[in-house]
Amino acid sequence: MPTIGTAPVFVARDTELAELVRVASRPPSVAVVEGEPGVGRSRLLEELAAHPVLASRVVWSARCGSFSRPCRLAPLVDALLEKSAVAAAHAAGFSPVTGVLRRLIPEWSPWLPPFPENADAETVRQQEFRAVREVLTGCGPAVLVLDDVHCADDDTWEFLRGLAASPAAALSVVVSAAICGPRRFPPLRGTAAHLSLAAFTDVQVRTLLDASFGRCAPDFAEAAHRRTSGIAVDLTALVQSVGDTAEALSADRLASATVPPIVRSRVSGLMEAIGSAARDVVRAAAVLGSPAGEPDLGAVAASAGIDGAITEAVEAGLLRDLGRGRYVAGSPLIAEAVYALLPGPQRCAMHGRAAARLAASAEPFASLIARHARLAGDIAAWTQWTGVAVDNAVEDGRTEEASRLLEAALRDPDLPRTARESFAVRLGRELPRSIAHAGTVRLLREILREWPLSKAARGEIRVHLGQVLINQVGKVEAGRLEIELGAADLGRRQALLARGLVTLALPHIGTVPVEENFRWLDEAEQVSKGEHDAGLLAAITANRLSARMQIADPEAWHEIADLPRAPESAEVCRQVARTYINLADAVAWNGHYPVARAYLATARRLIRDDHQPYLDALADGTELRLDLAMGEWASVAEKARAMLTRVDKDGSLAAEPLLVLGWYEYGQHRPTAALRSFDAAFALSAGSVPVQASAYAGRVAVHQAGKDLQAARRLAEFGLETVRRKNNWVWAAELMPFAVRTMLGLGQHVEARELLAEFRQGIDGKDAPVANASALLCRGMLTQARGETLAAGDLLQGAAQAYGALPLPYFAAYADELAAGCFSEAGVRERAVASFTTAETTYARLGAAVDALRCRRSLRRCDPEMPRRGRKGYGEALSPRELEVARLAAQNLTNREIGERLFLSPRTVEIHVGRALRKLGLPSRTVLTADLLSDIP
Repeated sequence: MPTIGTAPVFVARDTELAELVRVASRPPSVAVVEGEPGVGRSRLLEELAAHPVLASRVVWSARCGSFSRPCRLAPLVDALLEKSAVAAAHAAGFSPVTGVLRRLIPEWSPWLPPFPENADAETVRQQEFRAVREVLTGCGPAVLVLDDVHCADDDTWEFLRGLAASPAAALSVVVSAAICGPRRFPPLRGTAAHLSLAAFTDVQVRTLLDASFGRCAPDFAEAAHRRTSGIAVDLTALVQSVGDTAEALSADRLASATVPPIVRSRVSGLMEAIGSAARDVVRAAAVLGSPAGEPDLGAVAASAGIDGAITEAVEAGLLRDLGRGRYVAGSPLIAEAVYALLPGPQRCAMHGRAAARLAASAEPFASLIARHARLAGDIAAWTQWTGVAVDNAVEDGRTEEASRLLEAALRDPDLPRTARESFAVRLGRELPRSIAHAGTVRLLREILREWPLSKAARGEIRVHLGQVLINQVGKVEAGRLEIELGAADLGRRQALLARGLVTLALPHIGTVPVEENFRWLDEAEQVSKGEHDAGLLAAITANRLSARMQIADPEAWHEIADLPRAPESAEVCRQVARTYINLADAVAWNGHYPVARAYLATARRLIRDDHQPYLDALADGTELRLDLAMGEWASVAEKARAMLTRVDKDGSLAAEPLLVLGWYEYGQHRPTAALRSFDAAFALSAGSVPVQASAYAGRVAVHQAGKDLQAARRLAEFGLETVRRKNNWVWAAELMPFAVRTMLGLGQHVEARELLAEFRQGIDGKDAPVANASALLCRGMLTQARGETLAAGDLLQGAAQAYGALPLPYFAAYADELAAGCFSEAGVRERAVASFTTAETTYARLGAAVDALRCRRSLRRCDPEMPRRGRKGYGEALSPRELEVARLAAQNLTNREIGERLFLSPRTVEIHVGRALRKLGLPSRTVLTADLLSDIP
């Protein structure tokens, strides 16, 4: 199992290693490697010493400063001792001056010349330098590799300076040093290479992790880089503490991982090696947790004149100089280690000084002051500044931050009772406008259940919680109950009650008939009579208009022009933006796709300067559906997955991206993935009937394609009953074609005709072009089932044109393909070829490769003179070997397994699979199925 730092895996320093190898293999030469502590200088030198190019050379290597009681020339002595056998083999050629090494290296006494007699101390010292140089160069071509020369003793330092000034003919010298240390290797003329190692970038961290563990999750690599700042030694220790397999390396596990002991020990050693003033500065930086200038560091450290201390801390790698007088801990992990080593009383005192310093600034950062006050144990200041931070966040439109601050305070057991109720009410107010997470909803329910609250506060929290349960969690009945319970506590606060009732007014909500939703809307209007709250009145108007558009009322269009174009207040502006988002959602389900795009653009313009996470997520979900419907498939899956990272994965806002993924995967013929996405979308869509109906349609389509018509029929009936109970047949537009085809496949012709009649009655008088196209498609399928193929072809071609006008290209191609089949059966060859060609072109443009291939085959049968592609000799047809390999690949066998069966190499199998896919027009082997190959002779 690969282990970062000690494994054969070595990446991200290839260029530097190649340069060192080049210099070391061309003596005389000198190379210097500099970098901050922990960036990987030692590992680079280890790789150099073991490089095959240097195998024919003697590599003398040692690390300076690794001796508890260093003697003179200690690292050089260590390097010589390591190669004692090499030195002994060449001892006969050593001059008498090497006898001076007897005192430095007593182990060599048996074969060294005698120690010089009557030599004074300075003479011996100079002879030692000469002797070491002679041994280094007297055993053949050699490389001297010394690590951490900034820690070398004075004599070693002087020896290296002399060696750099007067290089030995057969010796290359490679040294490393800390870039900010008190000693730097002299930049002499003879220096052939001077490398400066920086910390790893995020890309290099990902490359390193991929090479060590196989493919690693990008978010893990980014988090690891962020926490370690790319410092190699800390990165190694942190990753090893999380796990030793790619599966174990998750961003969540990394976030919860404590500081590894090896990092704590390293940081502790560095702290001990610097002066007390520098230690206090590093501690201050760890307490502040963000870039700070010298005055701030001095105030928190309670020290004055800290220039020298900052310099010392930077040179030790414990602080980073960001420029312009700003400093920060060497990495977040170093800051954590320093913070963990800080005694409790000193830590509290520093946080107290940090809070006071920040509070005295011209523009106090309230949330940061609150954090320091809490960590200092100053509860009163923490409560006060948290309230200020929430006010600032609300004023700036940062509703998610306001909710996060309030939730953190409410979860703190030390929050004063006097602040609990007001903070809880404020959290209730902000939550409907932000993206609510399951934990926050549970907290509000716990507060309602267990905390002593006034009736007014309890009623307000219940109404807001009800809104969230309905709009974001999908628990309509639970939300309705909360609103009703809140109404009993609100008394005369009619405006707030009206806001709760209007939440229930949109027809897509809940399983009750749309008439019940309109009854709630009427009640909200009744309750709000006499109110002058512009925001409330705008909300009621918004939901009245949106409700009418959801049932495809053709008269609703006239009232849209009356919406204010430039609302005066921020609240009215938000309500108008919400109106346009709801309208976009409604008209998208009805089939007015370009209009939906325009409404979304208007909504985004209105909230451009007002961050509204919930409204943004609603708009993003509708836009994803529009991208899918209108055939913009190239990026829709990536956008859907990106949205899933921004919303609560267990909330109703995740339903639409999951639904879009399901339909995309269905179009790519990935039935297992599609069914998984449809099931997940359905599970989260209890608060949205159209999403449920679409998820039912997708599930029916997958089972129908898999020829499990009984399962498809059961699911179709469940979906149809959902729409029937809601009494808004417009939302059955996607489900109807798959339901009718399933029923026809089971021989249920009468039931299919009755269903179509019910559907047509339900959409009569509605402005829903997608439902009308769906009805036309269903009529065509029923006509074909009666044997009237030519008439059926005309109806199906009309459906294709209706879908194409929306545009809904995938369904248009589906209708064209069915029409072509009817024309072919009726003997109208030209029309069949035209429809097959149109369907194949549309499928191919969308990237629906399997569907396009099916049409091409039908087209060849219909038009034998159609131009063919493929290798000369077999044309577009698969060769016998290619077909044999493709059929085994369709069984999910690997190249190696196929090769073992057919006595071919894996590489040959790969070539055959590639050719088969190219001829079939398929993007990858994942879409190869036995059904696709079944009609190939």
